[in-house]
Amino acid sequence: MKLIDLDPRWLIKDGLRVGFVFKSPTNQAEWQSCFENPPSIGEQCDLFDEQVGEDAIVQPCNAAAHWQIAGGINAASFETMTVTPSLDGSAGGLWHGFITNGEIVGGI
Repeated sequence: MKLIDLDPRWLIKDGLRVGFVFKSPTNQAEWQSCFENPPSIGEQCDLFDEQVGEDAIVQPCNAAAHWQIAGGINAASFETMTVTPSLDGSAGGLWHGFITNGEIVGGI
């Protein structure tokens, strides 16, 4: 499965990419999120409401965790993106796996 098939969307704050959301590969009625440096849960929820919609169910990121997007978030493309470490949505019953070269890897 490709990330691009999961309706990924950039999360923008002050004109800059700060993260992204995508429909969970295991439950496409819900969204998962990823930030290189997650803001507080409240700030994440405000971004989700503004940019995905208030009715969307979005799993926020642990504000103490960090992810690395190969080449940096501003140069990233959903078609070729690699994110490390894994994205673990299992606490909310969602997907746990990797995004590698734009592909969803594992957990599906």
